[in-house]
This record gives sequence, structure tokens and C-alpha cells, in this order.
Amino acid sequence: MRSLTYAELGELLKITPASANKLARRRRWPRVPGNDGKARVSVPEDALVRRDSPPDSPTVSPQDVPPSSPPDNDIKALQARVEDLIAELAGARGELGGVREALCEARARADAADTRAAEIAADLAAEKARAGRAIEAFADLADRLDTLAEARRPWWRRLVG
Repeated sequence: MRSLTYAELGELLKITPASANKLARRRRWPRVPGNDGKARVSVPEDALVRRDSPPDSPTVSPQDVPPSSPPDNDIKALQARVEDLIAELAGARGELGGVREALCEARARADAADTRAAEIAADLAAEKARAGRAIEAFADLADRLDTLAEARRPWWRRLVG
């Protein structure tokens, strides 16, 4: 099996790259992303000859052609895939580092917000205590004023009630 791009397959079969894509999908040939970003198709050797065209060269017997080793092509395809996965892993690690930095920043902002909230809560408690003391002082003052007002009433009003 040979690994070809759709354009290369189209040139060999004298068809357009779109037709080569459809042919590869119809025949379910394995597709692998290449290092150059183009899809590569593993094409069997017997599929590279169009049956409707005359042979370009004299017929070659199978004994003259060294056998192709499909495991080599598979190994190359797997090595290419491993390289792609390593590149993806490096990209994911970079993204993970950015996410970690953002998380640390968010934690720092949350800690600062918690500190500020604690300060506000302490200020609020102090204000409540001051307000409570002021209310008690005003209540005491009101009682004293009532007592003074009662003392200033004439005796006959105090008597009548």
C-alpha cells in the first residue's frame, strides 16, 4: 500500500482530487493526517492502475517486482500519527499551563475578595455595636426627659393625673 494525497492519487489515476477523495471513501481506504496538514490515503498497489486505460509499459511479472511490505507502510503511518499526537500533547500542555495561571489568578482574586468581605463584616459589626449603644443612650435620655417633664408639671395636674 502506498500513502498518497488526494492530488497525487488523482494524478496517478488521471482524475480530479475530488474524485480521488470520493473513490477513497467509497473503497474505505484508510486515511491518515499527514505532517503537512493534508490527508494521506493508503492505496493498494493494484488500485493505482486504471482498468480502462492501456498499460504504459510492458507487463512485468510478479517475480520481477519486489514484494511491498505493508507492515513498513503501517509503521510509517503509525510513526506519523505518533508525531501528530506528540505535537497535540505539547499544545495541550501549553494550554494547561495557561489554565493553571488563570486559576491561580482567580484564586488570588477570590482570596482578596474574602479578605475584603471579612473587613466589611468587622466594620458592620462595629457599626451595629455603636448603633446599639446609641439606641440605649437615647432610650435612657428619653426616660430622664420623661422624669423631668413629670417633675415640672404643676401639683394639681400630677394629682388629677
